[in-house]
Amino acid sequence: MRRPEAAFASPASVAASGQLGAAIRLARLARNLTQADFAERARMSVATLQRIERGDPAVSFSSWLSAMEVSNLLPILQRAADPDADAAGRARRQLEQRKRATGSRGKDAAEDPYAF
Repeated sequence: MRRPEAAFASPASVAASGQLGAAIRLARLARNLTQADFAERARMSVATLQRIERGDPAVSFSSWLSAMEVSNLLPILQRAADPDADAAGRARRQLEQRKRATGSRGKDAAEDPYAF
C-alpha cells in the first residue's frame, strides 16, 4: 500500500510544489496545449499531469522533471543546483578548506614508532 506522501511533506514543500504545479499549468496554457498533448510530450499519463498541476508532492521527481522540461522551466532547477546558490554552504566551504595530512615529514624518525 502506498503511503500518503503529502502527509509526510513539510508545509513549505507542499506550498512550493503547489506553486510549481501552477507554473507548469500556466506554461502549458500559454503554449495552448491540452493536457493530453502536454502529457504525451512529457511521456506521462494525463492523470499524472493533473496531479503535477495540482502540486501533488507524491508524484515522482522524474515526472516533475519531464513536465518542467516540456514547459521550459528546467533552468529553475539548474540554477538551484549551482553550489554557489547556497550561501550557507558556500560560507561553510570557505571556512573549512580541506587540509591534507602531512604524514611523517615533520616528525623525527625516533618519535615515530611506525617509521621504518
